[in-house]
Amino acid sequence: MEKKVEATAWCDLDSNGIYQYRLQVNNVGGRSVKNVAATCADWRNAGFGWNPETEYKILIFSRGFKTQKEWLKWAKQFPYKLVELNSKGKPKPIKLGVDFREKSGRKRKRK
Repeated sequence: MEKKVEATAWCDLDSNGIYQYRLQVNNVGGRSVKNVAATCADWRNAGFGWNPETEYKILIFSRGFKTQKEWLKWAKQFPYKLVELNSKGKPKPIKLGVDFREKSGRKRKRK
């Protein structure tokens, strides 16, 4: 069974005031490599890895955003599970990616 693609992002503020985000995409199988590459086409490839036990790839991308609002707009449209980490490495309590697009709350009863 193929694992679901998941991503983690973290930010560094560079000397020019640009928010430099790193995006690590885990559990990238053979079928999902093209989808991830297309989704991150405007990102710079910053590295990759390989898990020999699971045979999945780990892809790392980098991109600068002028504002955090610009980043959030992009992150909410990301088609996979995405978690942003704070400066201490803890997950931020904000829904991004697939979690943002899922409707929360109770489902309506049908008549």
